[in-house]
Amino acid sequence: MFCMKLREYVDDTEDYINIMLDDKQNHLLQMGVMLTTATLIVSAFVVLAGIFGMNIQVDLFDEKKSGMHEFLWTVGGGATGSIFLYVIAIAWCKHRRLLE
Repeated sequence: MFCMKLREYVDDTEDYINIMLDDKQNHLLQMGVMLTTATLIVSAFVVLAGIFGMNIQVDLFDEKKSGMHEFLWTVGGGATGSIFLYVIAIAWCKHRRLLE
């Protein structure tokens, strides 16, 4: 009788440990999704910065038409747009129940 209770206790403990491990694995996978999404958005911002960094003629580089003020608005707008895209992507993942 004691052996049966011990066996049930061991089985219950094993199930509990497996549940805890699955929970930790789910949290790690969710963190991976969030970091991958952030990497994608930052990469899009880097592409935008690369386009502006090319040696091409754009009104943004003309000192008579624009200056540091417009440059800062461009960088700020790009960063704000990236943050907005990240929030939208995470909200979509939560809506699709990919994240808790």
